[in-house]
Amino acid sequence: MSAAADERALFWRPSSREQARVIGLLPQASFLPPEGGESGWWKIDAVIDFMALRGLDRVVWLDGELPTYDHRLGVTYREAAEDALADAGITPFLFAPDPSLGLTVGIAELVEDFAARRLWSLPSYRLSVPAFEAV
Repeated sequence: MSAAADERALFWRPSSREQARVIGLLPQASFLPPEGGESGWWKIDAVIDFMALRGLDRVVWLDGELPTYDHRLGVTYREAAEDALADAGITPFLFAPDPSLGLTVGIAELVEDFAARRLWSLPSYRLSVPAFEAV
């Protein structure tokens, strides 16, 4: 996915066993620390801050936690992220990969197309299966 983006950021977790491998694959990546809480979920704040600092308006966010319902927020993390990103003027590609499949070639191609602005519609997902809607 070399054409996916000029800027890359990843969430940082102290317990991540694969962090060294990821650093080896994406040495140019920025790691976003778990802090903040303005939106109700630190990852949303980290993404919005990262995007604002770099003047970016599109984000690819692959995260198995997106479908998780947060009782404090009253919505899923995905719904909270969609609202916060829309308010910030950021177009998202949000996807929760199936843990048994991981990142498939098809999803990787969609990510690259989205990041390279080759998609004419915004992605939306039902049960982690991509579908496209007219803008």
